[in-house]
Amino acid sequence: MLPLLSKFVAFFISPANWIILLAVLYLLGKPERWRKKIGISLIGLTFFFTNPAIFYITLTAWQPAFRPATGNYSAVILPGGLSSYDKNGQGFFGQASDRFIQATKLVHTGVAEKIIVTGGNGFLNRKLPPEATFVKEELMQNGIPSSKIFVETQSRTTRENALFTKKLIDSLALKGPFILVTSAMHMRRCQLEFANAGIPTTAHASNYEVINGFQQWYDWIWPDFGQLDKWNRLIKEVVGWVVSSL
Repeated sequence: MLPLLSKFVAFFISPANWIILLAVLYLLGKPERWRKKIGISLIGLTFFFTNPAIFYITLTAWQPAFRPATGNYSAVILPGGLSSYDKNGQGFFGQASDRFIQATKLVHTGVAEKIIVTGGNGFLNRKLPPEATFVKEELMQNGIPSSKIFVETQSRTTRENALFTKKLIDSLALKGPFILVTSAMHMRRCQLEFANAGIPTTAHASNYEVINGFQQWYDWIWPDFGQLDKWNRLIKEVVGWVVSSL
């Protein structure tokens, strides 16, 4: 039920859906007295949410700054959301695969002794295997022995990632400190959920969608409709972080 609710909320807050709604209302021209205001709102929203420079500034302020991992940790925690399955059940890494790379490096370099993979079946197709199963197999193929890998396969949301990981840690009597690897955009909300579950972590962000560089002049004036999906995901993270903070 929660994944369906989450997808509904994401649909409702999507800037693209609001732009489409305003465009439909404008074309219908009803009520007539609001048509001009609707047109202005449509232009304003479209410019704002398709402007690469505005998204760059916003996401740079939201995501944590990159810091090299130092110290020694008992385990690195790797939440799901980095892979998926096709209709035949074949696993594939997605755009967040840098999470896997960074988590693997932490173990290989000795920064973390073990790795905890948390992620069940968060897909609408309930017949697909848990995500953590695929990730564990890939970790072993990349040289990490199974004795160093612990998996949690029941969670379907970030909050469940944290709650079920807490149960796993307690059952194994694992002691911290723990280092958390997830996408930079997702880190604030993810780390808060783990803290709420009683697992303090050190953040090690990955999969940066914007880096501390500079903007071209045309990024301020030339629209990029690919930004709409990025805004959708960022707004979802901010809303989730606010709710988890209450």
